[in-house]
Amino acid sequence: MAYLALYRAWRPQKFQDVVGQEQTVTAFKNAIAQGRTVHAYLFSGPRGTGKTSVAKIVAKALNCLNVSGGEPCNECSSCLDINRGNFMDVVEIDAASNRGIDEIRELREKVRIMPAQGNKKVYIIDEVHMLTTEAFNALLKTIEEPPESVIFILATTEMQKIPATIVSRCQTYQFRRITMAEIITRLEQVAESNGIHISQDAVAIIARRSNGGLRDALSIMDQIYSYKGTVIQKEDVIEVLGLVDDIFMADLIEALLAHDSARVMNMLDTALDQGKETQQIARESVIYLRDLLLYALLGNKADLIAANQSHKDVLDKQKGKTNQEKMLMALRKMMDTADRLRFSEGNRVQLEIAFLEVCEILSDNTTEPQSEVRLREAPVEDSGVKKGRPKKTEAREGLWKQILYKVKEKRIPTHALLSQGSLLGIKENTMFIGYKKGYKFHKERMEEQANREILETAIKEIINQEMEIQFIFMEDEQYNDIVVKKAIEIFGEEVIELKD
Repeated sequence: MAYLALYRAWRPQKFQDVVGQEQTVTAFKNAIAQGRTVHAYLFSGPRGTGKTSVAKIVAKALNCLNVSGGEPCNECSSCLDINRGNFMDVVEIDAASNRGIDEIRELREKVRIMPAQGNKKVYIIDEVHMLTTEAFNALLKTIEEPPESVIFILATTEMQKIPATIVSRCQTYQFRRITMAEIITRLEQVAESNGIHISQDAVAIIARRSNGGLRDALSIMDQIYSYKGTVIQKEDVIEVLGLVDDIFMADLIEALLAHDSARVMNMLDTALDQGKETQQIARESVIYLRDLLLYALLGNKADLIAANQSHKDVLDKQKGKTNQEKMLMALRKMMDTADRLRFSEGNRVQLEIAFLEVCEILSDNTTEPQSEVRLREAPVEDSGVKKGRPKKTEAREGLWKQILYKVKEKRIPTHALLSQGSLLGIKENTMFIGYKKGYKFHKERMEEQANREILETAIKEIINQEMEIQFIFMEDEQYNDIVVKKAIEIFGEEVIELKD
């Protein structure tokens, strides 16, 4: 006998087997037992929550020869034929591939035919939101006054796309996401039944990553089972799904909160070199940031997706390092990035820039510099020290704050790259900006035309003078680069001294 996927093998066959949709199940059992079913139903909710399964159970119960208390017997000829997909009076239609008016017109003709095998002819139309406007109009006439022997069950994951005229003619049921506890319980039942030994951590990860969809959870377990066999550990789930380890993600967020962009880049390099996908890294960061935000707001009452009890100590330390507004900004940025990366496979640069931007968002405290008026009144073309003007190093630091602020106004990712450098000084029409050797990535990105132009524009707006920009490397202890030596001669040792 051919192997049957777990989600198919464990598809509920009776109302009592359905996980999580208690109110819907009770309503249907009572309606069927009391003969109070209506002509059209609309099921809405996330994928994998039981919409199609319940629709098939309803079809069975309506045609069962030995129905009891609203439950199908699952043993009579009608039930068995429906289970096998051989029952002529239960018709499943995929609206995604049968979305036109011609298919609905054909359906209108067929509904007039009396049931061939059972009591009721049941039409299950999945992903009904995919129908065209014309098809919806044609369907409306059909479900408005169908023959007494016909029942329609429409299913959708996007309720907002269903015309109000259709909704108003259906009895509507909202299918909720399955809870973590419910998914874990079912996964443990499936594992025990199939002789699979799976750790609690592994089950928890699968349940979290299924996002409330039991079918997805079973599919994930099936995938890992096929690859790893009957013994499944946490590391196996992470490997098969290409997930980023939760400890790694906690460290990565810690680096972001510490404004340590060099460490962030090194960690991304490591993850990508290990074969992790850019989109997966972005998605995992979204989940972690979401958990951090909710934990900061709700504490132990927060419903966490990625972090388990053992990692709440880490969240306790991290939640005080930024605020709600910044976390929301960071979360939106990573959500947008994860979405974009779906359509640009393997785009490493997008991921790197997004993390640099989030690094800046989470830790930046830059405000409008108070020294702006003073600096504009005191030109800095020679960084000179004249009576009544700020000292050389103070003028340089004040100008650098202005530049960073102005660049941030124009483009945050450019600001994130620039902020890791240091203004050495200005000689005639050349501005020297230095980077430590560990910030090669930042220097090279700033040398790209788009970022360079933003910086040049910002500088001109501040000092009303066009500048040539030279980006140079600096050693922490000695400055052996030729250009740096020249800068030392011009500005003095104290001007280019880097302070950690």
